[in-house]
Amino acid sequence: MANVLLTDLRGFANPVIAKRLQAAGARVIGCDPAIGGDGADEGIDVIGWNTPGDLVARATERFGGRLDAIVISPAMPAPRLKAEDLTIEALMPYFQRLAAESIAFAGAAVKSMRPHKSGRIVFGTSSGHIGGIPGFSPYAAARAAVNGVVRSLALEVAADGISVNAVAPNFIQTETYYPKALLEDPVKGPKLLARVPMGRLGEAEEVAALVELLVMGRSGFVSGQVIPISGAWC
Repeated sequence: MANVLLTDLRGFANPVIAKRLQAAGARVIGCDPAIGGDGADEGIDVIGWNTPGDLVARATERFGGRLDAIVISPAMPAPRLKAEDLTIEALMPYFQRLAAESIAFAGAAVKSMRPHKSGRIVFGTSSGHIGGIPGFSPYAAARAAVNGVVRSLALEVAADGISVNAVAPNFIQTETYYPKALLEDPVKGPKLLARVPMGRLGEAEEVAALVELLVMGRSGFVSGQVIPISGAWC
């Protein structure tokens, strides 16, 4: 049984990811900024939100001293911001939440995994910055920072049997990013779908399937990769 910590349990595709990993036989512990105490959330064990180091340490302890995998997948709204309005104050919340926090989670996970000479780190990021998303520079830059650390971190921990990869979605139907109301809009819906080569939005279950492969499948030799899942958009 794999012991898996999943961050941001209530965000993006993460509820579906948690259920899929659990169904595949993993023991999943979740955490989320909106969950302040230990307990359970929709059938998933949870620990109250704190710093990345504290959360990883507490999850590892609850797992009996062994963390096999971590899925680091923060989500936050991304309102439009014109280039003229790019300031330090506007940029920092994105880098703090999406980049610095994610990388700190990975560092704490390495500390827990290294003694066991095995582990899998999967970042949930975005492919938005790869294809370009005008008007969303702070969001794209922060996601790019995490994608940019994947290969360097993978090289650093490869000898310890730890793999590091990122799943980079775009155009996935969730209420956080592409709500059903947008698809049902007679003008905006078709305009959105026209941007996706496959002509449809992806499903959270498709993201979860890729995460499951990297966390639990025979994929330990895959490392240092940022894998877009965007309907051939990039």
